Amino acid sequence: MRLHTLTPALAALAAALAAPAMAQPPAAAVPMHIAGALADSDAQGEEHHRYDDIRVRLEAGQRYRLSVNSAAFDPVAHLYRPGNIFTDQTQVAMNDDSDGLNPRISYTPTESGDYTLRVIGFAADARGAYTADVAILPPLAPPISAPGRQVAVNGAWSLWEGELGETSPDSGGRRFADYLIHVDAHQIRYISLEGMGFDPVVQILHPADRGNDNPDVIDSDDDSGVGFNSLLAFSPDESGDYIVRVSAFGDNAKGNYRLWVSQ
Repeated sequence: MRLHTLTPALAALAAALAAPAMAQPPAAAVPMHIAGALADSDAQGEEHHRYDDIRVRLEAGQRYRLSVNSAAFDPVAHLYRPGNIFTDQTQVAMNDDSDGLNPRISYTPTESGDYTLRVIGFAADARGAYTADVAILPPLAPPISAPGRQVAVNGAWSLWEGELGETSPDSGGRRFADYLIHVDAHQIRYISLEGMGFDPVVQILHPADRGNDNPDVIDSDDDSGVGFNSLLAFSPDESGDYIVRVSAFGDNAKGNYRLWVSQ
């Protein structure tokens, strides 16, 4: 019997039974860089949004950065846990616009396995080229024991008091004290630093840069407060832990300070 004499439903069933099982694509190794494109032939999600699925091997306890970049459309990144994505669509992370219109996901899995990174367009007509990257991030620094003492939590503000002379100088001779805070993406934290007997400087660092002789300073302020005091409005593009570093303009400066951080 010729296949084309079958009804469409039976023909589809016969073809499925006759075809060999489709092998899953191997999980990409990390670090990963993949160039792809959303096309009319890609699978469709809700509201006919086209998408690509990329399998990537992630190890428990390791920090990763998953990035998608495109100049052709506004991409959105979804990350699904290991398993059958068609029957168990458990999403563990997603992001849309952390870097302009491009998504960034920082994720530390609790279980090892082959995760699925889904690249999809924000709009249903999104088509064009993109790149997907997965990078290994250094581990977070251990929790910081604030050298000063927290003396007050007043409404939307927390106050720490300390003495800069009690801390050890860095390689440049500047004494500093570090405080660890958590800030959500696009949340504004106001940071006020008052030095008594010295010109204070406040800096924002990534925890991974703690201990570096030349850390990457995300933001800083010297004299925006009253007199020589510091005042900074910090609003990161990415949620995470950040270091507030209390230091001074001059080398070997000493003195008491008050650090206010808005909740």
